[in-house]
Amino acid sequence: MAREHLSDQIDLQKLPSGPRILARLTSLVHQPAVDLAEIAELFRGDPALTARVIAACNSAFYSPEARISDFRQALLHLGLRELVRLVEIAAVTDLRRHPTHLYTRTTDYFWERSLHTAFVMDELSGREPFAYTAGIMHLVGVWVLCSATPPNSDSIAARELALQAEIEQLRLGVSFAAAGALALRQWGFPAAICTAVYCQLTPSTGENDHTRLLASRLNRAVAITDWHYGSKNEKSLIRSDLTLPDLEALNRRAARQVARVGFGF
Repeated sequence: MAREHLSDQIDLQKLPSGPRILARLTSLVHQPAVDLAEIAELFRGDPALTARVIAACNSAFYSPEARISDFRQALLHLGLRELVRLVEIAAVTDLRRHPTHLYTRTTDYFWERSLHTAFVMDELSGREPFAYTAGIMHLVGVWVLCSATPPNSDSIAARELALQAEIEQLRLGVSFAAAGALALRQWGFPAAICTAVYCQLTPSTGENDHTRLLASRLNRAVAITDWHYGSKNEKSLIRSDLTLPDLEALNRRAARQVARVGFGF
């Protein structure tokens, strides 16, 4: 399955609609003049997502003073930035329901790793919105490849994402990074996020300074997450660009945030 033919094999209808809604929401909230009525209309078109947002708002995680019963109250309680983050978590959680049969790692592992990387990106970037989105969606290609490829007996086993990508390239003709970037483009995500996901293992190949910076941060976040999930070697430490105590502390903070994600998802 070469990359040039991957677009013919990807059927995004096999995957949840959450990423498509997230792409539209991301576009809306980054317009110079945010149209709240258009955002509300977007959610009216997906009652199930609206119900999940309201349920999450009423959870102990957000601790509202009074029960929230509709989208308008949820938006006022959360604010736009937190609303987008909640939808991002919902989108990747929907992917969690789909098997990752090409890999020895479970879908829960890739879900948890996506969240961990997003929280690491959040801290590395100073809460830059595109950074968090790139982090939480950087592994979407894993589910895309599994949706386009039948199960086989040779499951891919690799702790480091760079090695995983090399094995994917050899066996499938395309890596999770390329597959994910293609899907994100089809869903309508901003070009900077798509390019960062595509270049996450080779950040110097970004199209411009902005995408190279975003891809470079994602590359660091991937190395930091690699360390957390068992790849504790000099290569990961060097790519993290952190001292060992800072690396361990950042991973602990990200892990605590991941552990808190359970509200209605």
